[in-house]
Amino acid sequence: MSKKDRPFVMYRRGPVDFTIVPRGAKGWLQLSLWLALLAPLIVWFKSHVTAYGEGPDFHGGVFLFCMGMLAWFICGMSWMIAHAEVLEVSVWKRDKQRERRERERRERERRERAQHEQAREN
Repeated sequence: MSKKDRPFVMYRRGPVDFTIVPRGAKGWLQLSLWLALLAPLIVWFKSHVTAYGEGPDFHGGVFLFCMGMLAWFICGMSWMIAHAEVLEVSVWKRDKQRERRERERRERERRERAQHEQAREN
């Protein structure tokens, strides 16, 4: 899968500091499907709470729900990271700053040439 075909973009600021965003319709569709997988777990937990309330099985259900949420989160994050184009924010900022400086330098040189040519004409 080429970098441009990847459905997600991950902006990495550090080892555990990152943001993942969907890219295009493909990314939004995959994110929507992943969120839809959470619905059965939530429906089950709602029925469990109404059925057992404060009964002896209530805490076991809460534990299962938390483990299900944790598994859903870990699987989703690892899958999205594996299918994301990774952009290092520090490298990206450095490259943008380098481009800006180069553009400013070219503009400054262009203005200086124009001033020299104008001075030569006078």
